[in-house]
Amino acid sequence: MPVFHTRTIESILEPVAQQISHLVIMHEEGEVDGKAIPDLTAPVAAVQAAVSNLVRASPPSCVNSVSG
Repeated sequence: MPVFHTRTIESILEPVAQQISHLVIMHEEGEVDGKAIPDLTAPVAAVQAAVSNLVRASPPSCVNSVSG
């Protein structure tokens, strides 16, 4: 796989991975400290939107990489 292709994939997945990591940390802090877990509605919505965008972008990318 060419380096530019790998970097493109990384640049697409990195924000999603960071958002998921943030959610996991927020959840773990609530479990460990016994504090109430904050409302995760907005962060979960952000992850959902990012994953939805990724899913929408995937088919054209897959077709282009196979045919290219």
